[in-house]
Amino acid sequence: MFTLFGGSEDAFVREISFIDPATQNASITSVNLSLSQFATCYERIQYSPMSNLRTHFSQTAEVQARMALWRTAADGLEKWLVQRFEQNAHLGKLGFTDVLRTLWEERQMQQAHS
Repeated sequence: MFTLFGGSEDAFVREISFIDPATQNASITSVNLSLSQFATCYERIQYSPMSNLRTHFSQTAEVQARMALWRTAADGLEKWLVQRFEQNAHLGKLGFTDVLRTLWEERQMQQAHS
């Protein structure tokens, strides 16, 4: 699909991550830079601690095609982008969860050796 619009297989995204050590909350926002003249995808992820050593995860995304003259094409592009987002969202969640788990385990090991 990217090559159809003159893009490549590489996708560029601006991501801002914020971790608050005091509250142990993490928030991640991202917006696509690639093909932004055709469509935008704004994503927000929030991790918050819960009781009993669990973490609350929430994720939202807004996808909007920018091809007002060709509404049918815009609708198709939005549908395709949402499908791609859904496919990648699960993998991203697993990856970040693995990072958090590794950091947690390292912290537990450090505390055990102290």
